[in-house]
Amino acid sequence: MYDALADERRRQVVRTLTDADGALTVEDLAERLVGGDDDRSGDTEDEAAVERLRTSLYHVHVPKLSEAGIVRFSPERRRVRLTGSVSTDALDVLES
Repeated sequence: MYDALADERRRQVVRTLTDADGALTVEDLAERLVGGDDDRSGDTEDEAAVERLRTSLYHVHVPKLSEAGIVRFSPERRRVRLTGSVSTDALDVLES
């Protein structure tokens, strides 16, 4: 579990899912991590950043969190949700 949470991006994923209060798609998660729910239509830099992050979330970060039992991930539906095994207090300890 500590290995999975050692990465800052994965801690951001857990915090974002905590704030979401439910499951998110990998796409929604990437958009929130890049810059919120703002309208980015036409901004190709942000779109490229979301696409890169979406790819790394799907292939690296979310599977690592899933293996540690921190999230449940449905690759077919591309949905991620917390399992409740980690509190934000634990994240605070890791960041200090």
